[in-house]
Amino acid sequence: MKSSQTIIEVPATPEYVLLVLLDQSRQYWSKSSLFSEEEEIPVTLDSPLETLWDACQLYDSGFICFFTKDWLGLSESDWTQAVAGPQMNTVRDFCERIAARMTMPVISLESFIGRTCRPASAFLAVRSLLQEAGVDVTEVAPSTSISKMTRRHLDLFLGPITKLAPGVLPAVQVKRPVWDTNWIGTAAILYFLILCPLSVGYGTAAYLLCMFVLACLVIAAYGTKERDPVLVEFGNLRTFRDLSELIAQRAAFQA
Repeated sequence: MKSSQTIIEVPATPEYVLLVLLDQSRQYWSKSSLFSEEEEIPVTLDSPLETLWDACQLYDSGFICFFTKDWLGLSESDWTQAVAGPQMNTVRDFCERIAARMTMPVISLESFIGRTCRPASAFLAVRSLLQEAGVDVTEVAPSTSISKMTRRHLDLFLGPITKLAPGVLPAVQVKRPVWDTNWIGTAAILYFLILCPLSVGYGTAAYLLCMFVLACLVIAAYGTKERDPVLVEFGNLRTFRDLSELIAQRAAFQA
């Protein structure tokens, strides 16, 4: 058992592993603007394993390996050991093997004026996770807006923070600049495939000009990739108080 001042790491349960997988897939596809509007597929520990992959929209063994390791924070060796051995038929088979190789966070239940308070304890846990990641939290209070933080540190909110209570945060909506990485990358590919070959017939100067423009598009794509989103929203959540109260509804606590 590992512990910090506000969060205690305990052995994970199969139920927790399942919740994390479903929530991480939901948030990932929503963030990528590729979230399917199809009806949600119900999954339990007794469901066939294929049902879990369908619910997570993972239809290829390579995708299953890559995304599952990333979403669960597993090392290559842990993943290899988990999938080795007898064939897994149900979600329970898979989640039990994974749970044996990871931990889950439990929030330390703090007392304020002689009384315990789950939302306040959840706020301290969120604040601690941000601080451990190097974020300046000196001015972060329950009434502070989460807008700036979610734009600058979205991976923290979709990673360790949402894993405090997987499934409880609304699906994220991310608005990026009009000329985001995807659009610029697509333009660069079309430019390379269509205009660059045509420029060859117009001499060296035209060809060099096309290659220069292509290089600018590639550089712009990489620059946009590192740029913060214009807007990040988790439903109606506006402040750290809203976030903490929501997490407190489903997170695990320990006095």
